[in-house]
Amino acid sequence: MKTLFFAFLLFTYFNSQYLFSQAGDISTDRPDQSESPYLVDKESFQIEAGITAESDEPQNDVKINVLSAPSLLFRYGAAKNFELRAGIEHISSKTTIFNNSYNESGLGPLMAGAKIGLFKEKGSAPETALLLSVTIPFKENSMFQSDYIGGEFRFAMTNSLSNRVSLSYNLGAEFGAGSRGATGIYTAAIGANLIKKLSVFAELYGFLPQKTSPDHRFDAGLTYLVLKNVQLDASFGFGLSKKSPDFFIGGGVSLRLPK
Repeated sequence: MKTLFFAFLLFTYFNSQYLFSQAGDISTDRPDQSESPYLVDKESFQIEAGITAESDEPQNDVKINVLSAPSLLFRYGAAKNFELRAGIEHISSKTTIFNNSYNESGLGPLMAGAKIGLFKEKGSAPETALLLSVTIPFKENSMFQSDYIGGEFRFAMTNSLSNRVSLSYNLGAEFGAGSRGATGIYTAAIGANLIKKLSVFAELYGFLPQKTSPDHRFDAGLTYLVLKNVQLDASFGFGLSKKSPDFFIGGGVSLRLPK
């Protein structure tokens, strides 16, 4: 999986001049946790790839480091208001207990789903889309695979506060996939275009399990539009709840292929 990610970076670099010819700037669902209501154009294919590292010390003499490298999201515009999506990630973890380390690595479950455009922004009414997905375990005896098929839905919404500033927010829930009951999901992000190609964001988001304590987090980051079809991003964040990771950092690249 790591070889695939670096091959993707090389492909992006050597094809940059050709990709520049396609009209319209790329719109991505990373690096923040607020999914965008904007869809990939019809018959367009987009790849969003990233790396995330997080660290947590849940108790004395215990430290957990987790690396997602890479995480991949594939998006295809099947129709004007309908997008197909699939994603997967490779995960490595290192748990240190009293100076003894235990390492695990493997693939997470496959995500498959769709994004459906519902409403265009009009006045105070936000641009709105509905995301539906399932997570499908496909490998036994892996700590990163879920126990069962899971499902998730989200309403993704955005309001333009000015020509440069926007408010994006999600509301939804996930079910199954190894957790008891349902888990509510919320996100709220403020984004701003500093200059033509550089944007920044700050975000609060969290998970609200039905049976256990909530997990609230903060993150912030930036995106840089290298070309109309190529975007780089970087982000960092930290947990606001006892069960959240202490901190995390990430980066990625997104590419829209020409039709």
